[in-house]
Amino acid sequence: GMNHLLTTTSEITNELQTEISEVTEHISKTQEYLDKILPSLINFGIRLVLAVVVFLIGGRIIKAFRKFIRRSMERAKADIGVIQFLDSMLKVLLYFVLIMLLASSFGVDTTSVLALVGSAGLTVGLAFQGSLSNFAGGVLILLIKPFRVGDYIIYVNDNLEGTVTEIQMFYTILLT
Repeated sequence: GMNHLLTTTSEITNELQTEISEVTEHISKTQEYLDKILPSLINFGIRLVLAVVVFLIGGRIIKAFRKFIRRSMERAKADIGVIQFLDSMLKVLLYFVLIMLLASSFGVDTTSVLALVGSAGLTVGLAFQGSLSNFAGGVLILLIKPFRVGDYIIYVNDNLEGTVTEIQMFYTILLT
């Protein structure tokens, strides 16, 4: 009976040793994987945190810059419509530039994004050709101020004359 007990003990010991070696192999493989992936994960995390910080700081700078431009335009007594329009354009443009800078730091190919935005802009421009020319005309009227609300104007081309009651971004209203 004692001999039988010793063989079972040695079998159990052998099984335990194979189990232990399998577990340690698993642990070492997992450790290797973690060693491979951890630096890149940490690197990505640091870059993400930096990107957020840069975005927040950039947002502050953009706000300050817009405030400065608004104030200087108000001092120059620019039209409220012009100030609001240029402010919104500036905001969109600067945030776009900031996001492009951050994207390029993450390895995004910004040239393809810019090409895409450019072609989309061209498509929209062609689709809204009439509206955009009216819009450009409205902006020019607001900037150059060839006439103001209350002026009496005569438009020779269409035999129109009347008092300007309203100057909008896309059209000017005359009281004929």
